Amino acid sequence: MVWKLSRLTYLGSKRWMSTVTNDTVRQMKNDMFNKEKLRQQSLITRIEKIEVKYDGVPSACTLMMNRNLSTPYNCAMHIHEVLCQRSVLAEVNGQLWDMHRPLTENCELRLLNFHTAPSVLNKVFWRSCSFLLGLVVERAFKEEYFIDLHSWPKPNVQSGSYVYDVDIGIPNWKPTPEELKTFTAMLWKLSAEDHHFERLDVSQDLAEEMFKHNRFKRQQIPQLAVDGNVTLYRVKDHIDISFGPMIGRTKFVGTTQVTAVHQLDNDCGYRFQALSIPKQLTLNSFAFSVLADRAKKLNTTGLKSRDVSNSSIESDSSQESDLSPESNSSQER
Repeated sequence: MVWKLSRLTYLGSKRWMSTVTNDTVRQMKNDMFNKEKLRQQSLITRIEKIEVKYDGVPSACTLMMNRNLSTPYNCAMHIHEVLCQRSVLAEVNGQLWDMHRPLTENCELRLLNFHTAPSVLNKVFWRSCSFLLGLVVERAFKEEYFIDLHSWPKPNVQSGSYVYDVDIGIPNWKPTPEELKTFTAMLWKLSAEDHHFERLDVSQDLAEEMFKHNRFKRQQIPQLAVDGNVTLYRVKDHIDISFGPMIGRTKFVGTTQVTAVHQLDNDCGYRFQALSIPKQLTLNSFAFSVLADRAKKLNTTGLKSRDVSNSSIESDSSQESDLSPESNSSQER
């Protein structure tokens, strides 16, 4: 089923008559992503073995895997099926590592889940959920509306919600309860489809070409580049920028609700807010409803003002200056 918001009939959007649609841009980015992925794979001309020392249940072991090909998930497949099903993230030589990211050298490996490493995974989980929220928002509106995804702030679990800041091209839009339910249903559906997060490091030039139709990310990319490279993630056919890491699969997202949309400026900037609970954790419906009510309040993480009527998305320059893997800023990619 294709979900669309039927009530949106505003004809005055500055991008209403644009020949570029989110669908065509999405296809263009995926073509470039696939081409670059194949190019990088073609550079692996021979298989080299690496030693992976696994520490964890059911018992420690040493695996011989393939450099630049084998992933932590592949290692889990060799150890036990249960690890494949429940491992959310890996730790490689003490560094958090995506489950589907190839290993590059001899390493020590730990596989993490929400029962063994909840504090580590909380921020990774909300970062991943913000990514998925951006996917949903970009698809929820009719195709004639060009949706510009801006960014999301660094995960702040104490804030009560994860967010994505978006320019939807519709001024003074206030979603109805039914529209919020549509967003929620799309997130639920995405989780049930069980897609994995795919990571790819690309050159800054390629990233700028891929996101040339997004005015926010065009300006952010030079600040996001590390040694000339930008890290991308893909779920289904949705591609976005983030340092990561991300959870292994969307199936780890449990009970979910898109709780609020707050207008951030006098134009078309909005903060979409949502709440999700990891599927590996249990929470009764009453407790979730209490958290959901709290998540309706404006999440001010990374905003200049706590007054929603006067607040705005931070300017590109002030936001980008803190976008680095080691940054302690409230803004993140």
